[in-house]
Amino acid sequence: MRIQRFFADKSCINGDVVTLAGDEFAHMKTVLRYKEGYKAIVCANDGVELECTVTRIGRDSALLHVDNAVAVDAKSHELTLYAGLLKNNKLDFTIQKAVELGVDRVIPFTSENCAESKFSLERAQRIALEAAKQCGSAYLSEIGELTALDDILDDLKQYDDVLFAYECERRNPICSSAKEGSRVALIVGPEGGFTPEEAQKIAAHGARTVTLGRRILRAETAAVVGCALLLNSLGELDYGDKGEI
Repeated sequence: MRIQRFFADKSCINGDVVTLAGDEFAHMKTVLRYKEGYKAIVCANDGVELECTVTRIGRDSALLHVDNAVAVDAKSHELTLYAGLLKNNKLDFTIQKAVELGVDRVIPFTSENCAESKFSLERAQRIALEAAKQCGSAYLSEIGELTALDDILDDLKQYDDVLFAYECERRNPICSSAKEGSRVALIVGPEGGFTPEEAQKIAAHGARTVTLGRRILRAETAAVVGCALLLNSLGELDYGDKGEI
């Protein structure tokens, strides 16, 4: 049987014992039909894989013994993607691929040119969880509530560097823009991009405009390409140090 991956909060780990509850436990017990003695990998968003053996499956939780802990992914930067809300659930694709690339959080927003208003946080979180498991990530990306563009502007001051993918920019390619600090944010708009007034407002809050290249990309593609280019330039797509801890 293929060893399955589960995510748990740090508070659920006590020494060499992991308590798995909630949705992840329900998935383990009801969907995967795990039994005592089965092997599992548990991750707690710290880049470490805990290789475990299930020792008890109860009514509401399971206990697992940690057999080995392996550091598989060490991050030097945190990337937050602010993504314009897209019509016809196209943001699902963006979230899935952003998680696969290693984006730490995705925060959807609405702006003047958004043609959609509906967003399900529960659905988005489920997509993120499935993507993290599929790609073998030791991290579970955070998905934020839908917010308005104006409401994210004050949040930008918490980052060391904020890049704004703007269709009118021609001179500053994202892959060669200087990066400062470890907390980085990328803003990518919806279909139709940003109005000149919105672009001016974003820049006034400290964001630096960058271009993704000379091709006209779909909004869902632009977000993924932007994240890939930025993470690569930050060195976050390379193999890091690994080993037992």
